[in-house]
Amino acid sequence: MICNNCGYKVQGTPSTCPSCGNVMATEGTCGSCGNPLDIQTDIYCQACGALNPNLTSEEGIVCDTHIENRAVGYCVVCGKAVCEECLETAGNRLICDDPQHRTFLNDWKVVYTFDFEYEAAMLYANLEQNDIETQAFTKPNPDSSEAASLPTRVEVLVPKNKYEEAIEVAKMLGLTGDDSNESSTEGE
Repeated sequence: MICNNCGYKVQGTPSTCPSCGNVMATEGTCGSCGNPLDIQTDIYCQACGALNPNLTSEEGIVCDTHIENRAVGYCVVCGKAVCEECLETAGNRLICDDPQHRTFLNDWKVVYTFDFEYEAAMLYANLEQNDIETQAFTKPNPDSSEAASLPTRVEVLVPKNKYEEAIEVAKMLGLTGDDSNESSTEGE
């Protein structure tokens, strides 16, 4: 993280800068899309996929496709790290070069977000059993303060016209409210 007062490169997430004593802000906005961003812990913006420059190391994050290139963000659909060479944009959101991802942004909706793949598998299987087409994507956890214990998050998506049905299935499984439909994958 970089102190917004003196420019000192601060290690970790202290409440004050060790160089100048400046109180380090935590609330901020994404420089790419303007959405809220915790500048001390969010590695990337969940809304648009852009990397948080305050937490990106000098080596940076490597692109998943072009390992010789630094990534500029993550695909908001699948979570793949993308560089300038392979990224696409959909509005102000970053997506990888998979042509289906534009369809997912426009025509699909996140039913629920999980911390673990085995939890997502339960909902996925139940949705498929109810003849609801389903996709699941495992993404890097955007919150670096939780990265050691929760390295990923898993989003389960369904076509928008099946969303209400899918929510009913989720409710039957005891999944309610907090993590349903809170993803940047949903189209505008």
